[in-house]
Amino acid sequence: MPLPLIQDRLLCLQLGEAASFKNLSLFPLLDGTPGCPDYLTLEEALQAGLVSITEVDESGTVNQLKVTNRAPQAVLIVDGEELVGAKQNRAVNLTILVPPEQTIVIPVTCVEQGRWRHVSREFRTSRQTMDAMMRARKSRQVYYHLQALGEAAADQMALWEDIATLSMNTGVYSPTGAMSDIYAHHELTLRDYERAFQLLDGQVGALFAINGHIVSLDVFDYAATFARFFPKLLRSVALDAIAYFQPQFAPLSREAAWEFIQRVAHADARGFPTVGEGEDVRLQAAGVIGSALVARGRVVHLCAFAMPDDASMSDERTYELFTSLSRPSARLRWRW
Repeated sequence: MPLPLIQDRLLCLQLGEAASFKNLSLFPLLDGTPGCPDYLTLEEALQAGLVSITEVDESGTVNQLKVTNRAPQAVLIVDGEELVGAKQNRAVNLTILVPPEQTIVIPVTCVEQGRWRHVSREFRTSRQTMDAMMRARKSRQVYYHLQALGEAAADQMALWEDIATLSMNTGVYSPTGAMSDIYAHHELTLRDYERAFQLLDGQVGALFAINGHIVSLDVFDYAATFARFFPKLLRSVALDAIAYFQPQFAPLSREAAWEFIQRVAHADARGFPTVGEGEDVRLQAAGVIGSALVARGRVVHLCAFAMPDDASMSDERTYELFTSLSRPSARLRWRW
């Protein structure tokens, strides 16, 4: 059953000491269990020429891509991971373990509204995922569509609006409405955030907070996997830290961080069939939305976000953060 696996995974983690830079804080999540992944990450497989990602056909479909895995191992594609090229850039809707030597169609969301023409035949990975706030909203949208329609779809129009609003309020012009252009515009500041945080031995995940408010949590099955995705995850949260910078705030306490982890561990869990291996498990609790890929008898990847709805204000500071961040006037009130 997926829920006991998720609970055991989260509650057995060790919460490391917080590290902070400007308005971004990180609590490392540690696991003393050694092991090596029995799969390739997407980046590893692409570098080795063992996987290709293309439009589903010559005409293309905005919310689907074709993945061909020629490797004898499975290939891990992570929730929110950005794929650039082909007819337009996309982001992956959920974490997927592509079976060995198989071709599958995966659900994605467009993150470049103004282009629909080939710039390459195949996609490549980028240095980032969707920003953390967008991943949170996408996670809630995917859960809704799975319940209502049985499809791991997001609200494409809403996410295009998110990118347009962030672009407008950060003063970034993108001729094609590309999320990647916002990251490129803030590259120098993003590098400052990247240099400020270091991986620890045995680190399999991280809990992130902005302005003292919990934003997201990601946990992988192996430290080696987390090490590969850590820079992308860090950039995605750092972009929100830049956009919503506050110079003064109350730091997140260790107790509050652990309480959030416990809330995720005891969230309501519902499993859905997924493309590729395993089961897609959707998590929901007061102030929490998230998902996990459970496969091969373990939690391969879990992501959770502080995302209160109108009836869930148990964490008032988090609710205030998310409601204020959704207002355009809240973006970039401070100059860098």
